[in-house]
Amino acid sequence: MLKLTIKPMKAKYLLTLVATFFVVYSTSAQEGMTKIPSTYDRSSITFYFMKFAGDKHVDDLSGKIGGIQFTDKYNNNNFDELVLNAPSADFRGVKASNAILNYLNDKGVGKQIISRWYQRADDGTMSMDLIFDRGMFNATDATYIKAQATKRGNSLLQDYGNRLIEKSYILILDYKNVQTMKEAKIEKMKGWKATVIAYLYKIQYDTEIQNALYDCWIYPEDTPEVKAEKIKKFNDLKIPVAFVTQTSVNVTASQPSEDSQLGKFVKQKSEDQLLMDLAQKGYDESLYYLEKNYEDFMVKTTIYQTKPIRAKIGKKEGLKCDNRYFAYEYVYDEKTNSAKPKFRGVIRATSSIVDNRQVATGQTPTSKFYQTAGRKLSEGYLLRQQNDFGIEFLVGFESGEVGGFYARADLRTGRFIGIREFFIYGEFGAQTADYPSFKDISFMHYGAGLAKGFMLTRNIELRPYVGLGEEKASGDDIDSDSRVSSDEGLSVLYLKVGANLALNLRHNIQLMGGIGSYSFIGNAQNGDTDTETSWTDIFDGREGASAMFGLKIMF
Repeated sequence: MLKLTIKPMKAKYLLTLVATFFVVYSTSAQEGMTKIPSTYDRSSITFYFMKFAGDKHVDDLSGKIGGIQFTDKYNNNNFDELVLNAPSADFRGVKASNAILNYLNDKGVGKQIISRWYQRADDGTMSMDLIFDRGMFNATDATYIKAQATKRGNSLLQDYGNRLIEKSYILILDYKNVQTMKEAKIEKMKGWKATVIAYLYKIQYDTEIQNALYDCWIYPEDTPEVKAEKIKKFNDLKIPVAFVTQTSVNVTASQPSEDSQLGKFVKQKSEDQLLMDLAQKGYDESLYYLEKNYEDFMVKTTIYQTKPIRAKIGKKEGLKCDNRYFAYEYVYDEKTNSAKPKFRGVIRATSSIVDNRQVATGQTPTSKFYQTAGRKLSEGYLLRQQNDFGIEFLVGFESGEVGGFYARADLRTGRFIGIREFFIYGEFGAQTADYPSFKDISFMHYGAGLAKGFMLTRNIELRPYVGLGEEKASGDDIDSDSRVSSDEGLSVLYLKVGANLALNLRHNIQLMGGIGSYSFIGNAQNGDTDTETSWTDIFDGREGASAMFGLKIMF
């Protein structure tokens, strides 16, 4: 019978440290803000791929850029040429943002983009048609209904297009260190990996520049001399570009190779198809992380309906499954004599996302959401897009035949595969235990698997899971035992099934409990040698259920 003598002192210290970090993180996280824009207008993006001559695979990758599917969330201000040839090494590294900024201003890219807005022709004439169309498309049901109650009607919505011009951005992506899986020495995999640096710039368009542009407007009745003068004014006009921010993401587009066990069950893509996937992921992930921190890119709307929660956003706003939104209620503050937003909860999109890529008519359909934290929400609460990393870290202890310190990381995959609350997880455990024939045996196990969450209430989640892993055992007694003599220790595979129950302490911190069952597969292995002895024969009774308790933080 097992005599368990777990030595968790160091693990306790670690857990205490992590718990302290949780509290500090939770306290510092700003769930509420004194100022949140209550309106949302579509931004526009002009995209460039920055090409460095001499980079490995650069020609192959640049050939894929034209195949990128650009999101419907932003007005597309792309030019025919999407490739920007980097003139020097300064366009990469610490000087890159300034070098690119100077290049854009020297080339007059800001004026080129504004010319696109006004559809300026070679003869200098301009049109408001595109601006009016985008103003109509930007309108929500609320603004549409409000406009219909005025004498101007749709003309008022068309005028909204003017305020969209100042939300014109330039996104430049640099795909660095592009490698195949073979070049990266990742075995049994095929595909590509890269680091993508995203540089974001904004057109500096204000009332003064707008008035100067209108002074260049050519009318049919203008004489040739007046037209020439206006063309000269336009040529002299400067519309600068300013640097906003930059971000970096690591992206991969890979799959198990044909000669691997798992690869036999996966529909194989060619290396060329996987390179196209890499180009697409670089664009998608760069925007996702820019949207995480940049206010203009965060969608705002209101809760249209509860039970279930619904809102009038969808594909038009780039909504994807499991995208996160914070809900706020405006509460009157007597001290400041003003209403301030108060954080009330967190919701996420389901896979029921409406295709609302049309001009508002007052009858726009809704997308469905589910709540993951907070109090009961009401119609009219403000919703603000709040992208997260989708990563959750758990630390705690397991109690059972397999027990000791336990850690786990879950990755939310909804926005990639379209299934809500679906996770890939990895786990690690460590324990010291005594057995009749072995003393002070150090066990370590690690594994991975799949999990599916179910919200039982607004603040309680049940998450069943199944996974595979490997456990290793080492100790002086193992080295000297003639039956299983091993200088490297012993190892065995295990199957684990179970379920965890999470209780929200805050929207991003949970108290965790769960039950998991360990079943060891096959005989113990001494390196590559089969000991022909089962794990439970060597370590009597080491299998079965283990209870888990811990804390989890979500990023």
